[in-house]
Amino acid sequence: MAFDPIQEDCLRLVLGAMRRERIYPLENAAFIERCMEDFHADPARLIVHDRDRSFHLVAMATEIVDYRVPFIMDDSAADAEAAKAEAQLREACELDPANWDAKRMLAALEAESNDAYVSYLLDHRADVEADLARVTSETSTPYDREFAGDLGRRPYLRWLAAIASRALIAGQYRLALAVAEESLAYAPADPADVRHTAMLAMAKLEYPRAELDQFYKRYGTAYASPLILGRRHHLAEKSPDAWTLIAQLACAYHDFDMAGATRVLKQLMRAYPHSAEALYYQAEFPDGVFCRVNVEPGSIDELILALSEATPLLQEGLGSPSNACLSTWIATHELVQRELDGAPNASAHVLHPPHAGSDA
Repeated sequence: MAFDPIQEDCLRLVLGAMRRERIYPLENAAFIERCMEDFHADPARLIVHDRDRSFHLVAMATEIVDYRVPFIMDDSAADAEAAKAEAQLREACELDPANWDAKRMLAALEAESNDAYVSYLLDHRADVEADLARVTSETSTPYDREFAGDLGRRPYLRWLAAIASRALIAGQYRLALAVAEESLAYAPADPADVRHTAMLAMAKLEYPRAELDQFYKRYGTAYASPLILGRRHHLAEKSPDAWTLIAQLACAYHDFDMAGATRVLKQLMRAYPHSAEALYYQAEFPDGVFCRVNVEPGSIDELILALSEATPLLQEGLGSPSNACLSTWIATHELVQRELDGAPNASAHVLHPPHAGSDA
């Protein structure tokens, strides 16, 4: 699930080493293994060019901003870490002016508001597209073609994913859905997971459940695509993902189909066992700045992340006793309350610190 900055840093550096030493074919397992050992021992051994150092700084900043700062309880310590990450991103931009990940992440940290960040992403989208076109056209060697076919496309996909997810937060639901579908058309396997944002946008726009089902089928390649290392949590095979189920639940709720909403809630709780606390507290977790953070598919952490991203859906109608929001309906539902009453004290409502570079 999602892009792993540490893994991507390693892949970029290994490909660079292959280019320098003219290793061909690219499936040279022994060379790749040696390079990976060097990377894990000391990435500096593989860093030669400014662009190598630039993306390595992005990976380091991501580890801080997306995987460390959200779990630091002391505000001054969190501010110090965030400042360190910002400095790394500024240096990355100076080293490689074409590092769009660094520029986007720095803009996210410096933007005065989410609306301002969305405007920045839209204003510079054409520049990112033009750079991708340049990378794609300049493929005179096998190394160029390998880079252009995968690693070179990822910054653009992350750019589109950021537009979609932040547009959803900004209340620009049609924009979020349109950009997500553009990303799916460009990359049907959906390595950026924009299909999840699209589902939430469709539910917010009150699309009929039948149209959500059609979307699921239309982009079946994305939903069926294997995850990193081809490994998928056993629970994730038994039910649609949390984003899809939450969207379906919201649609039923908006249609006043409480029996249907209850059936989906029951399906959600079967797909994510021991989820009552997560469904009750519905904790908000900061959006990943590099991309959606890595969590175990089918885990409670995945459910927490999906609930956090679904906040615009869950809080609709908040504050009116006569128009209780979906959030309250879920939290006070008999299914959730019954499991809470029988469950020992736990901390499922707090996302466990994930780690970039894991095989989740």
